[in-house]
Amino acid sequence: MAARNSLTPQQGLGFFGLLILLCSAVLGKSQMCEVETGQTNIILDIEESRESFIGQPTTPPELPIFGDPDTEIALNLVFPKGQPIFQLNGKKLQLLQPLDRDEENLSHIVFQVSCTTRSTGKKRTIPIIVRVSDINDNAPRFMNTPYEVTVPESTPVGTTIFRNIQALDKDAGVNGLVEYFIAEGSPNSTNVEKYSADGYGTFAISFPHQGQVTVAKTLDFEKIQTYYLTIVASDRARNTADRLSSTTTLTVNIADSNDLDPSFIYSGCVSLDGACINPEYSASVPAGSLLGVLTVLPERIQAVDLDTINSPIRYSFASGMPGNYADYFQIDESTGVLKQTKAVDTSTAKKYDIIVKAEEVSPGPQRFTTAKLEIFVKPVDANPPVISSSQAEGYVDENSPIGTRVLDAHGNPISFMTTDADLSDSDPKPDYIYELTTPSFNVTGDGILVVNEENLDRDPPAPGRFKFQVVAREPRTNAASAPLSLTVHLRDVNDNAPKLAMVAPISITAGDQSESRLVTQVTATDNDEGPNAVVTYSIYHVSNNGIQKFTINATTGEIRTQGRLLAGEQYSITVQATDIGGLSSQAIVEVSVTPGPNTKPPRFQKPIYEVQVSEGAEINSTVTVVHAEDPENDAVVYSIISGNDLRQFAVGQESGVIIVIRKLDRESLTRYQLILKAEDTGGLSSSATVNIKVTDINDKNPEFEASTLPYVFQVEEGKAQASVGVVHATDADEGINAEITYSIPTDIPFTINATSGEILTAKELDYEQLNEYKFVVTAKDGAPDARLGTASVTVMVLDLPDEVPKFSDARIDVHIPENEENFLVATVQAFDPDSMPEITYVLRKGNAELFKVSEKSGEVRTIKGLDYESQKQHQLTIGTIENDGNGPGDTILLVVDVEDRNDLPPRFITVPDPVTVNDDQGIGTIIATLPAIDGDGTSPGNVVRYEIVGRGKAPKYFQVDPDTGAVRIRDELRKEEDTEYQVDIRAYDLGEPQLSSVAPLRVDVHHLLSSGNNEIKLDNKLESGTGMSSESIGLAFSDDSYTTSVPESMEANSTLKLIQIVNSKTSGDGPPAFRCEFVSGNGGGIFNLSSADHGCNLLLIQPLDFENKSSYSLQLRLTSHRYFVNPLKDTTSVEIIVQDENDNAPEFEFNRLRGQQDTFYTVVTEEMDVDTTILQVRATDRDSGKFGTVRYTLYDDDENRVNMPTSFFMMSEDTGVLRTAKHFKNENDFPLTFLVEARDSDGQEQGSHRTRARIVVNKLADINRMALSFPNAAPSDLRNYYTELEELLDKKTGLVSGIERMSSQKYLAKNGSVIENPAATDIWFYLIDPKTEQLVSRKDSIVETTLLEPAARSELNIALPRATAENISFPLERKEHVHKVKAAVAIDNEVFPFTLIAISLVILILGTIGIIYICISWSKYKNFKQRMRQYSSTNPPRYDPVIVNQQASSASETIANMKEYETQMLAMAVPPDVDDDLQLDFSAKNHAFSLDNVSYITHKENTNGGGQSSPSHSDATTATIATLRRHKNLNNASMNNNLAINNRQNTFNRTLEMNTRNNANPLASPPNGALSGTLTLGRIKHQNSNHYQNGAYNIDPTGPNNMAHAKNNAYSTMGRRGNTFGDVGLLNGNGELMNATLGRNGQLNNRLYGGEVPITNPLFQRSNSDHNHLSSTNENVSFGKRDYGQIGFSYLNDLDRSEVETTTEL
Repeated sequence: MAARNSLTPQQGLGFFGLLILLCSAVLGKSQMCEVETGQTNIILDIEESRESFIGQPTTPPELPIFGDPDTEIALNLVFPKGQPIFQLNGKKLQLLQPLDRDEENLSHIVFQVSCTTRSTGKKRTIPIIVRVSDINDNAPRFMNTPYEVTVPESTPVGTTIFRNIQALDKDAGVNGLVEYFIAEGSPNSTNVEKYSADGYGTFAISFPHQGQVTVAKTLDFEKIQTYYLTIVASDRARNTADRLSSTTTLTVNIADSNDLDPSFIYSGCVSLDGACINPEYSASVPAGSLLGVLTVLPERIQAVDLDTINSPIRYSFASGMPGNYADYFQIDESTGVLKQTKAVDTSTAKKYDIIVKAEEVSPGPQRFTTAKLEIFVKPVDANPPVISSSQAEGYVDENSPIGTRVLDAHGNPISFMTTDADLSDSDPKPDYIYELTTPSFNVTGDGILVVNEENLDRDPPAPGRFKFQVVAREPRTNAASAPLSLTVHLRDVNDNAPKLAMVAPISITAGDQSESRLVTQVTATDNDEGPNAVVTYSIYHVSNNGIQKFTINATTGEIRTQGRLLAGEQYSITVQATDIGGLSSQAIVEVSVTPGPNTKPPRFQKPIYEVQVSEGAEINSTVTVVHAEDPENDAVVYSIISGNDLRQFAVGQESGVIIVIRKLDRESLTRYQLILKAEDTGGLSSSATVNIKVTDINDKNPEFEASTLPYVFQVEEGKAQASVGVVHATDADEGINAEITYSIPTDIPFTINATSGEILTAKELDYEQLNEYKFVVTAKDGAPDARLGTASVTVMVLDLPDEVPKFSDARIDVHIPENEENFLVATVQAFDPDSMPEITYVLRKGNAELFKVSEKSGEVRTIKGLDYESQKQHQLTIGTIENDGNGPGDTILLVVDVEDRNDLPPRFITVPDPVTVNDDQGIGTIIATLPAIDGDGTSPGNVVRYEIVGRGKAPKYFQVDPDTGAVRIRDELRKEEDTEYQVDIRAYDLGEPQLSSVAPLRVDVHHLLSSGNNEIKLDNKLESGTGMSSESIGLAFSDDSYTTSVPESMEANSTLKLIQIVNSKTSGDGPPAFRCEFVSGNGGGIFNLSSADHGCNLLLIQPLDFENKSSYSLQLRLTSHRYFVNPLKDTTSVEIIVQDENDNAPEFEFNRLRGQQDTFYTVVTEEMDVDTTILQVRATDRDSGKFGTVRYTLYDDDENRVNMPTSFFMMSEDTGVLRTAKHFKNENDFPLTFLVEARDSDGQEQGSHRTRARIVVNKLADINRMALSFPNAAPSDLRNYYTELEELLDKKTGLVSGIERMSSQKYLAKNGSVIENPAATDIWFYLIDPKTEQLVSRKDSIVETTLLEPAARSELNIALPRATAENISFPLERKEHVHKVKAAVAIDNEVFPFTLIAISLVILILGTIGIIYICISWSKYKNFKQRMRQYSSTNPPRYDPVIVNQQASSASETIANMKEYETQMLAMAVPPDVDDDLQLDFSAKNHAFSLDNVSYITHKENTNGGGQSSPSHSDATTATIATLRRHKNLNNASMNNNLAINNRQNTFNRTLEMNTRNNANPLASPPNGALSGTLTLGRIKHQNSNHYQNGAYNIDPTGPNNMAHAKNNAYSTMGRRGNTFGDVGLLNGNGELMNATLGRNGQLNNRLYGGEVPITNPLFQRSNSDHNHLSSTNENVSFGKRDYGQIGFSYLNDLDRSEVETTTEL
């Protein structure tokens, strides 16, 4: 039993498998219609369609749904919105129509799939999201074309000339990103104009994503005036092969600039680009004579402007030799006419060499050119000239051209020489005129005999030689020489052709080619002599192709035969006779061939003939023609001797024409072979074979396919070259017989492709003119006898909506009642000529909130009821979408007049309050008045009447006036004991239907009680018989305007303010019966309004941001549907002031030079002193006020370091200026890296934001310094390209560059001395590797590869016009004043005390002498000053401007140097640079040059007691400081007024050295407290001297530049050239302290950060090097030695002014 119940292993395994199968089936059914990913929806991806392609798959390709769609589940797509886009193929989605993501803005498609389990019927709907991915199928499209711009030719390279290139791409992502570049134009595109060219290479687009066009090469108007740039806009598709592009043209017109010097012009000069090179003029004057206007050779003096500006020219003499030329000659400055003003003698000069200058009269740089003028002084003529020649006989070829030289027997030219005994060897020789007795010859200016006539002929009857005489005549005196005889022989030239004699016709018998027989001999004669008469004969031409049958002897002229001649032939032989010069003549020899003996048979042209004949050939039709020739030209007879057994062919006996004589059948026999014989009259014969092939004939017509007949096509109207349909025919023939050509009639608007049969429209069809065309198409085969086939074609023209609808009426007037919603106003109708009219009506103009127009029917209906009282008439302009015009018929005007209806019930003005009356009030007493108004516009709807309606006893005791609404007592109130009555007053109008309103009035009756003394006690609440508690003004705002302040951090949904409403009532059963609404100011929906008891709450909906908007102005309106609103106080304004809070963190400003990403870079040197400024960091905060005030602090990023980097530096907390705190001589642990923190809220700890940045400091050594040399540009020329050069260095090297200075070039001479070249420039710079953050050595390979190669230097040259980068070398520094000598000295202790005593005595003696000298000088100075005061006058004379630099290269540099001297040396107020007429005022008004202010200049340091002040200084002295700027000076009028009030006093002091370590200040005040106004040149070290705080400048009394002891103190700092006025300093009430700083190129004091930055003056650094933050050169403040005695300061001549001495004091 147990054995039977146990399971075998096989049974157990089967049972287990069955269980698994059952579970999987159950589980599978439970998973049917589930998403395989476990999500509730399905997300697929698909690409948009490429054109009309719809076969792209989805990703994943199938829907991830459990179940087999064929057996287990049923899937259906559901599109709730719109038409189906996909269809299901199993689980795959297939498109039904193309997808265009760009045009339809289709990023995704959302629909559903309905899944039904077939076994259970359970249904589930799954959302499907198909994301449409973009493909690059749209090319960029340019906007706002065409592009054109005009630029001057002087535009520097790198300048952006056009910024408006823009192209848009409809694609998304990178496919929609557009980049621009310039493509090379086609060669033919730029040859349209003479001065136009392709702009490729001349212009560039440096940044492809911006599309800004910059100048890449120098422009030249004189060469190219128009450039055409091919601009390409390409998208950024990831696959470069898929990128699409568009092109357009940018036309760049070049405007001419004044860049070319004028040029002298005359005929015959050597010119280059239209300008004469080295022009020379000459003139002569006789000694002792005055000629006036001189004749100038080769032409009058004339110069022109080569620019198109065509400036007038001014002529003058620039120089001349001898130096007294101006005493005798002058030139008209306008015309250039040369005049002699004084007689000159040869003893004074025999020749004047004068340089003539022609200068343009134009603004800007004065361009000029020069020419050489020679004026010869001729002596008095006493002896006639004497002429002689080199030979008496000469030779020349006949027919020589004019100007040919006549030669002697040895081949040398015949020359003449004329002498004059009046002239010495040193006298200039005059130009003699040679006169000849023959016109055939002439003498040139250099005395050479030449031919003067054409066609001199040697041949008779012309003479063979010429005899004539020559006389030399002086043109000035007309003196002539004795005549000289000459003979000229003409040499023969081959100028005559040979002449052939006539030859009579010749006959010759026929013969074989082996025979050579004489035909005839021709002869020719030549009139020339010698070799020119030798004749050569040749055969020029033979008729009948007989050129190979005859020869001629070239010498004798014999003509012989060499080929076979046939009887009956005739030849015309053209014989040519030619001489040695190639001249020739021709003659014709006629030759006839007569018969000879018959010895040879005829011969066929070829032995075998291959021919074809059609099987349809007609009887007697020609098959071919055979031909045989007989050598003796006998007649030939043809016959068929074989192959013509069927008698199909025959041959003409004499003609050789083979013809068909019987019908051929290609199916019976396709080939024939005939043997033909040709026999002459002598019986001689030969044979030939003729192979004939029978070919098929064209016996089938082309046939069109019967299944397609007749052809009916459809085509849309309005399309030219549109495909209509294709016809097709076939031909059963072969070859050309089956080649079919199609054609149609020419008078129909269609064309057909003759080969393919495709029919196209020839023009745009118009359905309205003709909607159906019928014609016949013809098919023709290609056989010569073409066969035809035809078919009928019907073309149906499909109508398109190409006609716009039109209205027949211009205006419709209607009247409709008010308050009718969806009321039919009118029906407008437009007419569309199309067969399928498409008319969509639209409301063009009118109130769309009140009216609507049915798009299809044209019905105009009201959206809501109209209000007669608001607007009585409405004007609607109705048009159609298909017609957007505004002309007649395009729109229709609908005028709607609103008819008034009684739609407004009367409304009581106020809500009646309860009324309390005494019961003793008399009948007729008015206890209340309830006026009501009716808003209807017309009568009787707005006429109001009143009546009492109501309940209880009220109508018995009260009545209302029907006209006024006054409520009166009708009966005595004592009759009833009731204390309260409810009186309902009904106000109704008289309109139809009648409308009314009811106002309840509660009347409290106070019954009076009688007292014992008959006194009546009134209720303590009443003091009179009647009472009214409400005013009649209605609801109103309590004020006309409100103001509230809100912090920007206020949370949303907060209440900002309660706007109170006057006369509002508390509503106990609902919201108040009034509401407030916005009129304006809430465009962004930031605020909201809600009603409350007695007012409206102003709510904040969205957060505020002070930085975006700091205030809001709101306009509110009060409305009520229940109560009367006072129209005078129904609006109010609310001003919301947003209070700033600290919600923004500071942000550092990193620029290109000192910052990269989050790091500032700077350098220090070993020689750098303490408190030297090396960097300024700057951070900005968007917050305002105190929150935006930023403070700076230094931190170390490595707290474990022994020597903290921050210990070497200190930073100004308020300005961010980084200064040195230690020396770096013994410090080598570089770079030093630390952090700077910027904290807002004025540095407070509580509630402030912080931002940190890195600072990397390197130590600059000589190995890191590099000098880039420009040998052809001065420092002043390169200063304007400072930033460009730095950017280019960064770009070329990929490193961070810093320019240390720009100075004059220095180089070592052979003797080891340093020589300075002021016309060249050394640019000192260094490089920092941002990866290692260390300085780069000048020997580094990156310097060699990126800067020293020729290509790299050429790019530097492009960046710096007119400057050529030469090389990079070690910078040199001239050391003239400081010599450091180290020597070991042994000090003897016994001698040392005595040495000190001796030195002390020497110092005492020299000091005493110095004191005595100073006292004497002071006494002299006081006496001198006293004398000057006595001789001073109110208007002293003016003096010429003082010019320091006498080597100025141009007028502009002279003016600049002049201003430098006057501002820096004399501290004078100088007009801006725009005023070229610079004059210095030395009058008494200008205190800048008053001798009262002169003090002695000392070499001692200007410390306390070290200098001597002018005795005119006092505490009352007012010193003014003007801010000097080089460019863009902005002279403030108010400042000038203040300056005019002050006493302008400038002092002239000079300090050579300053102890900067001890903070010695040349501006410190002397002990007596008086201090003159000081002008400091270069950059002066400041400490908190010009910090602006709390609206005023805070002067630190301890600062080294402080002048606190001086009243009305002012000072100025001069920087480099190119500065503009920045902010003028503070002008206080008393003395106007004015402080300003000069920077470079519009930046204030610091080129790096443009702010007020105290910068260390390099003048105080006594070292061999400078630093990157110092002035790159001191050339603008250094002066060479000069004699100043002319201005009264003789002691200035003793000073050695070096480069480093830049501070002067007066």
